[in-house]
Amino acid sequence: MVKVTFLPMEKTVEVPEGIKILDAAVLAGVEVESTCGGRGTCGKCKVLKRPLDCPEKTPEAVLACQEKITEDTLIILMEKREVTDRKINLNSAQEFRLKAGIKKLHLLVPRPSLHNPCPDWERLGQLLPFKEIGFHRKVAASLPQILRQQKHEVTVVLHGNSILAVEPGDTSSRAFGIAVDLGTTTVVAYLVDLIQGKVLAGRATTNPQNIFGADVISRIAYASQGPDRLEELQKKIVAALNWLISQLCAECFVSSEEIYQAVVVGNTTMAHLFLGIDPRYLASFPFTPVFRQEVEVEAGELGLAILSTGKVIVLPNIAGYVGSDTVGVMLAVGVDNLEGVNLIVDIGTNGEIILVGKGKLLTCSTAAGPAFEGGEIKCGMRAAAGAIEGVRIHENVELDIIGNERPQGICGSGLIDAVAEMVRTGIIDSSGSFQLKSDNLEKLPFGVKERVRINNEGGAEFVLVWASDCSIGEDIVITQKDIRKLQLAKGAIAVGIKILLKELGVKVKDIERVFLAGAFGNYIKKESALMLGLLPPVEPEKISAIGNAAGEGAKMALLSPDERFRAKVLARKTRHVELSVHKDFQEEFLKSFSFGNQI
Repeated sequence: MVKVTFLPMEKTVEVPEGIKILDAAVLAGVEVESTCGGRGTCGKCKVLKRPLDCPEKTPEAVLACQEKITEDTLIILMEKREVTDRKINLNSAQEFRLKAGIKKLHLLVPRPSLHNPCPDWERLGQLLPFKEIGFHRKVAASLPQILRQQKHEVTVVLHGNSILAVEPGDTSSRAFGIAVDLGTTTVVAYLVDLIQGKVLAGRATTNPQNIFGADVISRIAYASQGPDRLEELQKKIVAALNWLISQLCAECFVSSEEIYQAVVVGNTTMAHLFLGIDPRYLASFPFTPVFRQEVEVEAGELGLAILSTGKVIVLPNIAGYVGSDTVGVMLAVGVDNLEGVNLIVDIGTNGEIILVGKGKLLTCSTAAGPAFEGGEIKCGMRAAAGAIEGVRIHENVELDIIGNERPQGICGSGLIDAVAEMVRTGIIDSSGSFQLKSDNLEKLPFGVKERVRINNEGGAEFVLVWASDCSIGEDIVITQKDIRKLQLAKGAIAVGIKILLKELGVKVKDIERVFLAGAFGNYIKKESALMLGLLPPVEPEKISAIGNAAGEGAKMALLSPDERFRAKVLARKTRHVELSVHKDFQEEFLKSFSFGNQI
């Protein structure tokens, strides 16, 4: 056994000699980003390493997923300040329709006597608005003490015809719930006042499962290695939620025991992992989930830090790769009330696309990959402080940096912007190839032209930031390989849109509105997305960013059982189009690979 200490969190763990740093980090509970799932291809798990007892030795940079530990070692993590609150800031200010699913009744329960020795449970039940009350062992266990604590004055917490809790005194003015958007990359939670129908606060954090890979396929592969691995993934996501809940409770002066309900949305894989259900058959054709319907369980069963008897509701999925987050988007947009033909696109590691019109509701999922979130891009990163999020090329290169800090890399919106500008200025052509011998390249300003070069590997690249101007000690570049990754991601979204239009029998000119859901859709420039052909060629004013619509849908379902019922109806009504077996997929994907309006 050898000792490993991780800085800056100062965590030390003993591990077997020869173990990889990434595996040691998992044992220590330390999060190390690993977009490629430990295959050594993304370079995102780079850390600094030196022997523990040699402070004079300069730490060397290594990949945590490849480097083995052979002695007592100090590991220094590269600091990246996340700005997950950007997703929180996308919330709409809409008013929610309140129809309480949780009810609280303030009661004065008759005291027992020798003449009326009726059991506590029965005396309580006689005051409730329904004839029969199911016995709940956990609630009944503390009932005698609670009844007598406030001289038989209590408040009963009801969910339908079942009792969730009995509280001493009058607590009828306080009832709270949690709405959760369980993203592959980011987890968002909102604390909601169930009495007033108000969102009190929201918090977000990076999904800690990313240590096992940025995409759901990597996580399915890890979960498939055995029940202990599945349990590990489940505990990680629950721990992240519990941390968010604790932060929200502290901010709003709420006890976690006052949170009686949680509504969760997420893609189908995340729903399986959250519930601790084996997702392995989602990874291969025919992509079969274990369940599709709405699921309701008690919080204590999952280890979620709200009232242990509280209800956790996962909204219904549609298919193997179209989950309850898409149903949440449908609720938020009100797809069943839209007129004409409307397109809704939620762009992320998986791109979910919804097309509604002619009385039909179609959806599909595209494997866009992590490029839109900076994954598997040479200098890519998530939307954190120091990420380039906007690019303009004129006499020189102008950048927008998240947090106005020295640049560390480029996130998805910045990548879209940069490549669109490179197409516009002729640095690359519509096929995505660098135009190294183009006459147009020679006409570019010197401050731009000097940034086009051949790298040490013999490939072309464009320098966005010189090493002297950034915080990572090397140039921030966009390579030919990066552009190919973006083309694959862009092509995946574009082909999904094209096939849904074909299936509905409509043309681009028939589209009334295009809605962009999620953080990426909110921060990309419409003009850049249109130039690359990521979106159909509609007028920019027809395109609207609608923020974290999946989270909005979760709030709506939390505040109204009617919305939960509506979610079930929408999920059943939706026809899922499986792109991988569609007769036009290969041909249309090849056409969608080029930049420009191919839809």
